[in-house]
Amino acid sequence: MMQKIVLTGGPQAGKTTILRALSMEYSDKIVFVPEIASLLLSNGFPEPGKDIIWNETWQAIFQNAILSLQINMEEAYVLLAKQKNISLIICDRGVLDGAAYTPGGVKEFCDLYGLHSQNELEKYNAIIHLESMATTRPSFYGKDGNDVRFEDVERAQDLEYRTRAVWENHPQYHFIAGCDNIVEKIDQVLTLVESILAKN
Repeated sequence: MMQKIVLTGGPQAGKTTILRALSMEYSDKIVFVPEIASLLLSNGFPEPGKDIIWNETWQAIFQNAILSLQINMEEAYVLLAKQKNISLIICDRGVLDGAAYTPGGVKEFCDLYGLHSQNELEKYNAIIHLESMATTRPSFYGKDGNDVRFEDVERAQDLEYRTRAVWENHPQYHFIAGCDNIVEKIDQVLTLVESILAKN
């Protein structure tokens, strides 16, 4: 049975490090869908703080671009997984992550794009939420691990809480609290993924 997991969290939550660990551990058992926002910003989409001043209009245009590509990328990676006879897909963020970046949250996001929140939740078998450094240790928050991160610590904290609100109603929502030791975070995620793989 094909399963899809979302790996999410506020800015600087450790997603890149944990995805690397998952790839090393399960390279032949998992297909990974890359983060669409980073993909766009790394390939010419105007970047706030570098090319353009951030504002709500830019954010809305950016979210529209992300959503379209996110949906199509996930469909393409399902085909890829089937071709490789792989039954687990891990998405670096999911469709509803866009709601955390939309002023009115899930309702406004879904109304804007003609989506149904429950249908979007049901696309994924589990959600793994990594807590952002912005809320656990704000003084250590920065751009480490992601050169295209542009949110300041206050914005990052807000996005952390908003991202929780987006996904916490999923029946398989797993919150991985921030900790000083990234190895502990990795171990918790590996244990979760191992239990999911064991069901296939």
